[in-house]
Amino acid sequence: MTDRLRRTFLYTPADDSGMMEKALGLDAADAVIFDLEDAVPAEVLPQARTNLQTVLGESSSRGIERCVRINGLQTPHWEADIEAAVTAGADTIVLPMIEQPEQTARAVTAAANADGDVPEFIVTVETPRGMFAAEKLATHASQLDAVTGFSYGIGDYARAVGATGTPAQLHEYVRNVVVSAAAVGGLDPISTVYQDFSDVEGLREHAAQAHEIGYIGQKAIHPRQLPVINDMFTPTAEEAEEAARFVDAFDAADRDSIVVDGVFLDTAIVEQYRTVLTRHEEVTA
Repeated sequence: MTDRLRRTFLYTPADDSGMMEKALGLDAADAVIFDLEDAVPAEVLPQARTNLQTVLGESSSRGIERCVRINGLQTPHWEADIEAAVTAGADTIVLPMIEQPEQTARAVTAAANADGDVPEFIVTVETPRGMFAAEKLATHASQLDAVTGFSYGIGDYARAVGATGTPAQLHEYVRNVVVSAAAVGGLDPISTVYQDFSDVEGLREHAAQAHEIGYIGQKAIHPRQLPVINDMFTPTAEEAEEAARFVDAFDAADRDSIVVDGVFLDTAIVEQYRTVLTRHEEVTA
């Protein structure tokens, strides 16, 4: 896990320097992901890597987490992508299509051998093989200090299993597997994008469901999605006040379990309320 606030990650194609600069100026984004993978054709990758050097080299991070999604390790592009991300000063590298623990280790080693500080890493599972290995991937990744996040992509997974669209039952399965694996590895669980940026209520439901089962944030494909996602992953003042009341009462009681205002509290439940307080403090600090 990391101390960073990670409610929102905005994807931005790395072949458009103007969009990259604009994304870094958005107050609503906790993080941006400059994409070298799906959003960038292979023939313009050299220019996209140059854009990383220019935009990240001249930018002031303003506390925003500056991520780069590289091409998968099954492609011939990933090593040059990592070199470009590290030398540009990226805070985090997003690894796509991870299926084996060795892939994550190779990527971290490549970053350590590049000319610059080793960034953090977010591992992404997007295939049936990766999903079946999710717990193993997260456990091994957690042994690498640089790896702090665990995420998934539903589009590639749905295509791989032959699904029509992205049925809710399939998404629920994937989401549950990934958040559980992240918990085993002690990594930040980050939810995938909601594709229809015009559907505000659908986005709200998508983010709320992810938040309810333990995700700390979500990726976005359009700036207009950011306020909704931030809202869903930010505890309200009322929720923080309730959490503080329960935590204070439990700590003062010095017992294994108590009841406060009709609510049963034990150590495990109170830890959830402590998390609410921590997240609220991170946002309001």
